[in-house]
Amino acid sequence: MGMAASQARYLGLTARKTNVEYEGQQINQARTALANQSANTFNDLLAIEVPTAPSTQDFTTLEYSYQDGTMTETITEMSPLEGDPDGYNYTISSYHFSDVFTGIMSNKSNPQVVLASAAVKDIASKDDVTYDAVSNTYTVKGQTLNNFDPNVEQDRIQYNKICEKFPEFAKTKPDEIYIYNDDKGQTCFTTKTDLDNAVAGTSDLNYYTIDTDVPTYVGNCELNKYDSTDTEQKAAYEQICRDFPNEKIASTDIEKLYIWESQGKTYFATLDDLRTTALSAPDSSKPTENQNKLKMFDAEYIKTKIERQRRAFVDMDGSGRPQTIRYEDSTATYALSTKTITDENAYEDAMNQYNYDMQVYEKKIADINAKTEKIQQQDRTLELRLRQLDTEQDALQTEMEAVKKVIEKNIESTFKTFE
Repeated sequence: MGMAASQARYLGLTARKTNVEYEGQQINQARTALANQSANTFNDLLAIEVPTAPSTQDFTTLEYSYQDGTMTETITEMSPLEGDPDGYNYTISSYHFSDVFTGIMSNKSNPQVVLASAAVKDIASKDDVTYDAVSNTYTVKGQTLNNFDPNVEQDRIQYNKICEKFPEFAKTKPDEIYIYNDDKGQTCFTTKTDLDNAVAGTSDLNYYTIDTDVPTYVGNCELNKYDSTDTEQKAAYEQICRDFPNEKIASTDIEKLYIWESQGKTYFATLDDLRTTALSAPDSSKPTENQNKLKMFDAEYIKTKIERQRRAFVDMDGSGRPQTIRYEDSTATYALSTKTITDENAYEDAMNQYNYDMQVYEKKIADINAKTEKIQQQDRTLELRLRQLDTEQDALQTEMEAVKKVIEKNIESTFKTFE
């Protein structure tokens, strides 16, 4: 029984030692995998590019400029010329800022265009006006004119409205006022002086009438017809037509142009646009609410960048820095001034990008360090377990040798018994 027990114990120790050796192999394989992960992490670290802080020198340039009267001309590019037949040595790109009279188109939200009956002044062609000396009668487009009669109430009411709107008309004596009905059936008022001028062919006929659906206000601003004799209005309108030749305002009869003043500016709009906008309100009981946008125009001086490119002769000083310039289209020589310009906005953008890149870089480094620390912690744990297994294996080996000796003694004593 002693020998059998020893053999069983020896087999158990052998199995345990085998398990320890296998576990040790597994740990070594795990440590090898961790070593590979650590190497990959180190390679990732080497692949990270360290951000470089921007330098103000990268955003600093020399700017050349000169004074041409009250205007400062700034040079943006100097391209060398080779073999120019006129002796110029550079092509110069430059710019200056100037106040340019410019037409502006805009769409006014919530315009609140008001339509009403109002006195208007219009013009009939002088070719449509005739005079019969025998009967002492005037005709306009075949319509015979009559003297204004203040006793006719409807005519008197219209006459008073016209006088309120047009003071120059009110200065005419009532007995020199003539009336007629146009092809629309509206009563038209004119003066003997205007009739005689038209008959003589010196001017078209001015006449006055009460028109319906006349634009009278845009918001709180009173509308008036465009006056081509007003130099400021005329200059603004002509500039608008030059800048917007394809817009309706450029082809509209000037008698159908309206203007209004708002915040020190004179705005222009066509009669058709004003009426269309006024009639666009969805609720007819609230005609000035929720109207469509109104297309309007004005003209004003706007500071504009004027760019030019010309050949020039540039004289250099001893250090090779430009000191004077003379253009191909002038005999004037200008002294160049030099200024160091730093693009602060671009530098600030670069610095912001650098700060962002540094945050990303530091985050990657922190992630790699955390991953490395985790790998090292796992490796230390495996190393500790491996040492424990090594100690255990030594103990098993010692015990196996002891059991082996017991078995050998048992065998020896057993065989000696049969001798």
